[in-house]
Parts: sequence; structure tokens; C-alpha cells
Amino acid sequence: MDEQDISVLLCGMRRAWACAVVVAWLLAGGCAPDAITPDWTRIEPSVAAPDFTLPQLDGKPVSLSGLRGRVVIMEFWATWCGPCRFSLPSLEVIYKKYRDQGVTVLLINNDEPPEAVRKWAKKRFTAPVLLDEGAAVAARYGVQGIPRLFIVDQEGKLVYAHEGYGGGLERNLSLILEALLSPAPADHG
Repeated sequence: MDEQDISVLLCGMRRAWACAVVVAWLLAGGCAPDAITPDWTRIEPSVAAPDFTLPQLDGKPVSLSGLRGRVVIMEFWATWCGPCRFSLPSLEVIYKKYRDQGVTVLLINNDEPPEAVRKWAKKRFTAPVLLDEGAAVAARYGVQGIPRLFIVDQEGKLVYAHEGYGGGLERNLSLILEALLSPAPADHG
């Protein structure tokens, strides 16, 4: 077997491996339109979300407990974070789509000077941008890497967590929100 034969063999093996990966992804529900991707963590049993009060960029404070009755999506982010630059526009889309349906999106900046956040966020977001000076709230939520997203249900309980950005954010959030916002089935017992 010469070098060309080995090269052809390796190329074929790489193609076979790539096909196997795609098939495994498809079988695992990677393209199922009604399945949340496996990189999302469902928090079971749900736990009470730690309350906090943080200032918005415009100075008005926001308390998590003041949003009880709404679904709250919180993402911890920073202006220097590359993946955050992909997730934040998707969160803005979700905010605009669902804000009149009982959903709030909080974009929680992780310990940057307000001037830097204001300059970067200017004209990009209508969702509330909060300032977590000293990253005290991030620490209470165990945030070690960003972007880090949490979903709090209408009762103030943490129900989902997601770390990083791998695409599909709007689709996954839409599936989760549709489930959280749909009326509970009536008990006929």
C-alpha cells in the first residue's frame, strides 16, 4: 500500500466518521423541531431563584422579586465576551417577541464600568441592561463562565440553565417559553 492508497483510505474513513456523527446527531433529536437541545439543563426539582436588586443602565433598579408572575430570562454577559455578541441579539429578539406575553429578559452585565456598557449597548437593546458591579449576583448564581443564562418561572423558581453559545438559542427559548406560558391542563379528577 503506497501513500496515495493510505491517503484515499484515510479520506474515506474521515467521511464515514463525519457521516456517523451526523446520523448520531439526527437520531438524538438534533433536528427535531419540538425538542430542546441537550446542552440545556432542566433544574429538577426547581429551586427558588436568589433574589437581587440591580440598577439598570438608566439607574432605575430592578428586583427579581418584583417580576414575580412573569417568566424571567437572565443572561450574565460582558462586552469583551465573543459568544455574548451572538447570544445577546437573539435575546433581544426573544424579548421583543414575548414581552407582551409575560416574559422579561434581563441582560446582566458582569462587572464592567457603566460607561463601557452604555457605549457598547447603545441602540442595540430595548431589553433591560442591568449592572452587576463586583459580580456579586453572578457569584450567588454560581456563574463561572459567560454567557450564562437562567430561566425563572412565574413562581420565582429556577427551571433552566444554559452556558455558552452554540446556536439555536431563539428556537430553544421559544420551545421553553411556549411550554411555560401555556395554561396548565385542567384537573378532572
